[in-house]
Amino acid sequence: MRSTIAVDIGGTFTDVAAFEPGTGAIRFEKTASTPAPDEGAIEGLRRLAASGFDVAGAELLKHGTTVVINSILERKGAKAALVTTQGFRDTLEIGRGNRPESFNLMYARSPSFIPRDLRFEVPERILASGEVARPLDLDALAAVVDQIKALEVEAVAVSFLHAYRNPEHERMAAAYIGEHTGCFVTASHALSGEFREYERSSTAAINAFVGPKAGSYIDRFRLGTRSGGFEGNVFLMGSAGGMLTVETASECPILLIESGPVGGAAGAAEIGRLTGNPNVIAFDMGGTTAKTVMIEDGIAATTPIYYAGGYERGHPVQAAVLDIVEVGAGGGSIAHSNAVGSLEVGPQSAGSFPGPACYGNGGNNPTVTDANLYLGRLNAENFLGGEMQLDEAASRRVIEELADELGQSPQSIAVGILRLATLKMASSVRMATLEKGIDPQDFAMVAYGGAGPLHASAVARQMGISRVIIPPHPGHFCAFGMLFADLQNDLSETIGKPLTQIHASDLEARLLALATQGEKSIRSAGSVLHGTKAEWYADMRYQNQEHTIKIRLDQSIAALEPDQLRVGFEAAYQKRYGRSVPSLAVDLVNIRVTIKGIGPKPEFSKLSSRAETSSSVYRDVYFGEGFVPTRIVPRASIAPGQIVEGPAIIEEGASTNVINPDDSAQVDEYGNLLIKIGR
Repeated sequence: MRSTIAVDIGGTFTDVAAFEPGTGAIRFEKTASTPAPDEGAIEGLRRLAASGFDVAGAELLKHGTTVVINSILERKGAKAALVTTQGFRDTLEIGRGNRPESFNLMYARSPSFIPRDLRFEVPERILASGEVARPLDLDALAAVVDQIKALEVEAVAVSFLHAYRNPEHERMAAAYIGEHTGCFVTASHALSGEFREYERSSTAAINAFVGPKAGSYIDRFRLGTRSGGFEGNVFLMGSAGGMLTVETASECPILLIESGPVGGAAGAAEIGRLTGNPNVIAFDMGGTTAKTVMIEDGIAATTPIYYAGGYERGHPVQAAVLDIVEVGAGGGSIAHSNAVGSLEVGPQSAGSFPGPACYGNGGNNPTVTDANLYLGRLNAENFLGGEMQLDEAASRRVIEELADELGQSPQSIAVGILRLATLKMASSVRMATLEKGIDPQDFAMVAYGGAGPLHASAVARQMGISRVIIPPHPGHFCAFGMLFADLQNDLSETIGKPLTQIHASDLEARLLALATQGEKSIRSAGSVLHGTKAEWYADMRYQNQEHTIKIRLDQSIAALEPDQLRVGFEAAYQKRYGRSVPSLAVDLVNIRVTIKGIGPKPEFSKLSSRAETSSSVYRDVYFGEGFVPTRIVPRASIAPGQIVEGPAIIEEGASTNVINPDDSAQVDEYGNLLIKIGR
């Protein structure tokens, strides 16, 4: 079995993790992210090779990228057109006809990714039953293609009414357009097998918008890895938590919309399993944002519809995506005076360049990192394991300038920055748990990212969470987590029937057909597999309701009987909403199958009972009401089972762990730092 490499490109830093199965060793590298994202990754591979790792002999490279979400948020994509059923040209504008901000007189949804003058209608009609009511008009399609060529369109989305039930017309149109234009072409049925015309059309439109840019990035990244010495297979992290082949990612780049953060969730689930905590909250704080994912019974929560740009003003993507709650609070988040003269933190970030003022690259705005340095929580001489020296004078200067502007003391400004950041990050935990009927006090928090361990205890205390787990190498953890990700294929099909019309044998046949389709795709990916695993799910709701609840299905025909389906649904409904209504009829809306191709993974090695020796060092660190002499402990010096009482700062290569005065920390046999939150 050959080695595996993982590359995670964040807004501030690029992390590389590499696993050698022969020795069980895991190596890490960290480089600054660059405007051309692949350059930071290639530099990481070169550093890895320079450290003695056999990059050329590695079999797999797993890559998480933010190129798709950045393209959407910055609206820097292709000139795209939409071809749709006659009469449905304005579906993207009409949407659901709802108004998320009811009392905002100035409310407006962000513009469609395909403007109206690039949306074309073609006569055709397929009924909800799948029956062809009107054949596709090929002459009209040819005329549309002539217009597309004249307008120099780069990408085309095809979305016909009820194509989820019968994709024949979409296939014909996509093939014709591709043959006669040379454009990137995407068909809605290839992205989603579910009903909801607006959501499916929006998904196809956004996929076309990002397709050419994502495709060229993937090609460039593959060539770049070759120049970095890697000669194996490249896979990309899909938004649902598993790996995608290069071919799938190039054809359906919308599946990469949350590719960047998913590696951390995969790793957090493994850490939860290892420590006996199947229910964990994955908390990732980097340089730009903080992200939260709820993991229950070892499975990360997913959502069937993701809103690119946010629910209030964004556009839906109908694809399985990890249910990630993200807020603009990271180490580089800028503190400033808002329009009413109050202190505010984020969402603007200093990025990797110039970065926080203390980086010494000309940054002139105070950030969360500057506040941590000002309050003694960071070691200016030992940042990133000593690779980077922080400029304390620059942090002091920008915080004092903001303090003068707001008429407060510099210390109160620095404390206020951290408190506001904590509240903002706690809101992400609240949205991932409490707002979905889940009590966060029943969960442990797995915290990672370069800034996660600095703030995890404060966020946990704010939410009543009593246990925080900091894995080894938290600053590299998203890349590390990718090493545990499997190949994954998510498929779905709309059923749209009351339970009274469901037959278990027919339902089993549909689920097995989806599973067979997914397994065939997984096995053709060209990766070493130890086997495959299938998960079955159903989306159900009470009749006349809009929203569904997703339940996991046992893979037996008895579990698919209507009465058993209802039992599972009502238990989930009761848990979510605190009540159920047995007198109401229930609909089975969609079925879902997830196929995972299980590949080789690292095994966690136990620490030796001996730890590195170190002398006791203290420095003044701000806690609560003032500066307190605080013990500074190298993480490598803590032996398994040893308890470190707060206040303490535990330092390591790419991160810093804060142990508050009422808290205590202990290292387990695998090197995880287990923090017990006090009052």
